[in-house]
Amino acid sequence: MTFSPANDDKNLRDALPGDWRQSDKLLEWLARFSRSGLSFASLNQSFDQNLKAAIDPAHGSGLADDWQTVANLCGYSVGDFVNAGSPLPLTAAEIDHFRRNHRGTESHISRDFLAARSDLPSPLSELYGLYLHRARLDAEAALFVAQATGSTRVARIMADLLTIGGFANALEYISHMGVTYSVPAAFDTAEIIDCANHEAARRLALAADHPSHLLKLTPDEIGVLASNIAEKNTMEAPAFLEKARLLAEARQDVTRLPISQHFTTAIIERDVPIYTSWGSRLVAAFTRILEGWVIDLPEAENVVH
Repeated sequence: MTFSPANDDKNLRDALPGDWRQSDKLLEWLARFSRSGLSFASLNQSFDQNLKAAIDPAHGSGLADDWQTVANLCGYSVGDFVNAGSPLPLTAAEIDHFRRNHRGTESHISRDFLAARSDLPSPLSELYGLYLHRARLDAEAALFVAQATGSTRVARIMADLLTIGGFANALEYISHMGVTYSVPAAFDTAEIIDCANHEAARRLALAADHPSHLLKLTPDEIGVLASNIAEKNTMEAPAFLEKARLLAEARQDVTRLPISQHFTTAIIERDVPIYTSWGSRLVAAFTRILEGWVIDLPEAENVVH
């Protein structure tokens, strides 16, 4: 018994739908649809390991989506990152991994918002409730990602991007009795994520058979731990509203300037108080992610990279 090659012209025609089987023009059509000048000669050449292709850090074919995701998260455009000479901080997959690693439920949402309704007017109560809710979710996400990867890197950089976004997007605000409050301040959970990362690193350093090791925690136990971290480390309502007010005012005051000067001007003019924990955290984030913009800022000199 003889066998014909699988890629024999006759076999290929037999595999086509009925009306196409008698057509001898298939290869001709494929050739016409191919781009002129198409050549496969380079596939037969040996690969030069010393040859490095120049890649645009923001517009390379494999990085465009990653950069756009980062830009959407932190409030600066892809071009802004390129002008600042910043490398890609996180991939879109890593960001998505963090944002999906929590188990938010309606009961938790209701609880978080009800906890914020103490003596606050409606718009401010909702803003503070959103902050409390995001703090718990992001603490839980940081712990889950650390458990899955054995590292706190993704969560730490996410914290940097979120706090930068709190400043960059602070033109989005709500107003109450003539005072403006930044809405993105509610999504700046950098300090909560830092606390969760610290706890994750501590538990990862335990002996492998220790019952409190991070890898031994169930999802329910991680949820409880995240809630405890959030409850102990979230800002009280007056401090949070003061931060939201200062961010909105600082961002409005520098709108007239080029984007690269927004943050440095806000620091120099003391619109962002670096003596507060969130102010120093913001300086640290800009120093790590957008170093080209703050390299000459004296306040950034003491920040550890």
